Amino acid sequence: ITFTAVGFVTVTLALGALISLGVVAPTPLWLPLVVVLVALFALQPISIVRNHAERRRRELRRVTNDFVQMVAVALTTNRSIEESVAYAAEIGDSDGFRLLQRTVASAQPMGVPVWEALGSMAETYELDELEGLASSMGRQAGVGVNIATTIRAEARTLRSKQLADLTDAADKANANLSLPTMGMVLGVVVFIGYPIVTQILEAFSA
Repeated sequence: ITFTAVGFVTVTLALGALISLGVVAPTPLWLPLVVVLVALFALQPISIVRNHAERRRRELRRVTNDFVQMVAVALTTNRSIEESVAYAAEIGDSDGFRLLQRTVASAQPMGVPVWEALGSMAETYELDELEGLASSMGRQAGVGVNIATTIRAEARTLRSKQLADLTDAADKANANLSLPTMGMVLGVVVFIGYPIVTQILEAFSA
């Protein structure tokens, strides 16, 4: 609402100033342009929130990936799965790790198995990586499967996926930079070449 109001006032004042200065003629045809510009102002906060949410989702997925990797490492030190999960949750201090710490710490007082708490967190935030860990822990509790081997395999899969995501992000960043780079190079060429071309033309015309 604030952005819409600011956009309406800004666009209206700017258009009124241009009309009063005689730069543009007053006509009803300006109304659609005003509506479009105000709509762009109104959509700006939505875009900001969506970008912020996407960054937080990427951060949480990265934290989950690191968490699973640390659980796999902790299992190699003869810790139990519960001890490994508690240890892995304490290695970071970001918002994502604090969420993991609260989830793990609140499971026992609430009488909920830690894998069910992690599974609920995975479902809430759509974290497939954490869902795999929670499922593996649940299977171990139910049928006694070797969870260490399973989690190490999941950790390897997540490392490969993370590397692929990083490569894809780097390729997109390079593609986004290519157009500005070409524009800058073209500008430099024009800036340097224009005096030379001018001198050549003057020499031929003399």
